Amino acid sequence: MKKVLGILLLLLLSGCWNYQELNEYAIVTGMAVDYQDNRYQVSFLIANGNKSAEENSTNTSLLSGEGETIYQAMKDVSLESPKELYISHLSVVIFSESLAKEGIHQVLDFLLRDPQSHQNFYLLIAKDTKPSNILSILSPLADYPSQNIASNIVNSSKLQGKISDASFNLFVQKYLEKGFEPIMNSVIILGDIEAGKTSDSQEKSEQDAITKLDSLALFKGDKFVGYATQEESIGIDLVLGEIGLLYFNVPCQDSYAVTVSDNYDISYHVEKDKIELQAKVKGSLREVECRINLEEEKEIEKLEKAAEEELRQYMVHAIQLAKNYETDIFGIGAKYKEKYPEEFSKIKDWNAFFKDYPVSIAVDFKYHSKGTLEQSLERKDA
Repeated sequence: MKKVLGILLLLLLSGCWNYQELNEYAIVTGMAVDYQDNRYQVSFLIANGNKSAEENSTNTSLLSGEGETIYQAMKDVSLESPKELYISHLSVVIFSESLAKEGIHQVLDFLLRDPQSHQNFYLLIAKDTKPSNILSILSPLADYPSQNIASNIVNSSKLQGKISDASFNLFVQKYLEKGFEPIMNSVIILGDIEAGKTSDSQEKSEQDAITKLDSLALFKGDKFVGYATQEESIGIDLVLGEIGLLYFNVPCQDSYAVTVSDNYDISYHVEKDKIELQAKVKGSLREVECRINLEEEKEIEKLEKAAEEELRQYMVHAIQLAKNYETDIFGIGAKYKEKYPEEFSKIKDWNAFFKDYPVSIAVDFKYHSKGTLEQSLERKDA
């Protein structure tokens, strides 16, 4: 009992030894990192809790600094901030493309070591713009740009197959695991960047600029190697089994039947000379653009076969993309290692081996609902 109490006391003491008043901190909700001329350029999005609505100002400030290390950049920011930066409430960390190509190991190391970091935030790449610009675009739907982006990731990962719920912890887990490479979401800006930074933009019915989640970014180790297309991003999530709802077009006649998959399961059957992926999917019809009799079983079977091929092609293209970049973002190597540890240890470069490792894909799709209408809505002239 004394030992237990001693441990509890130690935990309580360690939890408050560094206690400071909350108003002494500048609460960081977003972080943007670039690297130029051998120096890190880091921007911190600060929540302005003390500003009032009557001041006609935004709820955030963006402070920037630079240094040879992330820590030095933070100290550089402190020269203009009256409060100590506090990163425990980080929502997003955004990298420039150039830094991601060189490698983000140092930033990952900093975020892991910093005692304030709760490590439950999202990593993104700023596509075709500076990462600090991403944190500058204001939205009327969220108090902070960082919160807006994080909420988009949460909602889109559930409702669309193009976005991955890739947190910092998940990225690091894949980065450290043999036979598994990480992925990351990318984010773009649409519209006038400078106008989108002003509070006036929030008052308009149509904003001057918005941030939008784009396709997935592939990594090899800590280095960014390329982007997937929207369709390849769907395929990546399908192969990973990280799919919520997925809306997709199923060809029928000369048009489409919009289908939503809401029940998805994938299994992997690993052999030394190949791997077989088997996906079982259930879904429902949401929109029918072609004239078919939905009460005929043969017509439904045709749609199911077309849906199977559509989903399979998403996955085929995703696998081929990863093979082209020689990066096993699906963790097939980790599964191979688990089943054949001795054989895996003999493979010097799994990613190179993965490039020629055969992957077969089978999809079984069934409609469990045709929607609230048994037939397509069609006007009949008298």
